[in-house]
Amino acid sequence: MQLRSRLLRYDEFQNRARPNEPYPDYLGRVFSKLSIRLSYLLAHTSVTPNQVTLVSAIVAFLAAAIIQSPIYWMRLVGVVAWFIGYVLDFCDGDIARYRNMKSKFGHWFEAVSDRAKDVALLAAVTVLAVSQFRASWVIWAGCLAIGGTLLHSYTITYGFKASTEPFQSSPLAKFGNIHYVLMAAFIVLNLTPI
Repeated sequence: MQLRSRLLRYDEFQNRARPNEPYPDYLGRVFSKLSIRLSYLLAHTSVTPNQVTLVSAIVAFLAAAIIQSPIYWMRLVGVVAWFIGYVLDFCDGDIARYRNMKSKFGHWFEAVSDRAKDVALLAAVTVLAVSQFRASWVIWAGCLAIGGTLLHSYTITYGFKASTEPFQSSPLAKFGNIHYVLMAAFIVLNLTPI
């Protein structure tokens, strides 16, 4: 009974942890539904938001390494692990908001780890594609993807801070992070050249 009285009801937790719901993109909406439940469980433990960020990064880096495996089922494990890391990525902010543990370091650490995870995934998929397609254009495509994701992230983060007008999201923003789905499809379908 004492534990039950300490736990906030799920809907109360959700209101404190995610006051700005919903996420603008489809993938964010799907994974936020999974992660808020995990966040609820983690928020009632001693885990800190920065520890969740670190675990999310470790899971994502391991997933990127596994994705490069020549064994098909291992690549599938890598895709599942990547999406587990993606779900965990939502949890750190939920816990920070719920426990009022937001910090400049935590925000920086989360942003840097997100970019590192993006680069790791794109590099892993590029290495896998090079091994399957054996073409130099794949290397260029991978480099462009890595550069594009970093450029997009930093222009959104810093480009609109100086603006006096509120940022208006593009109608295409709902397809944000679709590259994760496309890369997972590439791996799961075991695409190879004709």
